[in-house]
Amino acid sequence: MAEHLPYPSARQRAILTPFFRALRAYFRARAHGLEHLPRRRPVLYVAKHPQCYLYFETMLLGLFTFFTDADWPEIQVMEKQGTSLHKTPLVAWLRRNVNTIPATEDAALEALAAGRSVLVFPGGARELHGEPDVVQWGGRRGFARIAALAGVPVVPLAIAGADRQHPWRLRLGKQRTLWLPPLPLPARLDYWFGAPIAPPDAARPDRVAAFADEVAAATQALIDVALRAQRGPPADARQSATRGA
Repeated sequence: MAEHLPYPSARQRAILTPFFRALRAYFRARAHGLEHLPRRRPVLYVAKHPQCYLYFETMLLGLFTFFTDADWPEIQVMEKQGTSLHKTPLVAWLRRNVNTIPATEDAALEALAAGRSVLVFPGGARELHGEPDVVQWGGRRGFARIAALAGVPVVPLAIAGADRQHPWRLRLGKQRTLWLPPLPLPARLDYWFGAPIAPPDAARPDRVAAFADEVAAATQALIDVALRAQRGPPADARQSATRGA
């Protein structure tokens, strides 16, 4: 088992914190529902995979939580290792220094057992290239098994605006995508944290499957709430309020 050094280190904090603060200003990022998060205990965050390749929106999670409040456990992000992005200058350095772990059950269980929270995107590539703001986890229930085995609650997470950073995409074969514009647009990012959901009994496969579907529905509902809040009330409602004033 590899030794896990405290994250962020003094060097990482000195470099990353100003960068993350700049990202927060660029995306006008806001957090909602932080009061739902348990203190001093790990959780398994689940979210729709953002439609982007730099994952700036994922990096901001630390700034809203454990970077600024030691009561929240650090968050490690499960991601596929060894992709072309891991060999790209600068991007590769960022990915090595934003607390990722391999997308395996063993890695997640090890992190949770050590008191660190974990973020997983169950939809993976199907959401990366699918319809914006739509959860697509059909049949992918590994996160529910991880929560059950670790005995930790699941926290649904919605990042409104994450799928609007690159309005245009060009598929270059099965494995590559050209994201346009190359740098993300300053779409407003709103982070919504749902209420923790208690894990199922690991000895009941039927409950684990039902739990996965329950969490997927809760995550989609949270995305819908986040998007409605971003858009504001309908025009007719605003006009009625103005006339009433």
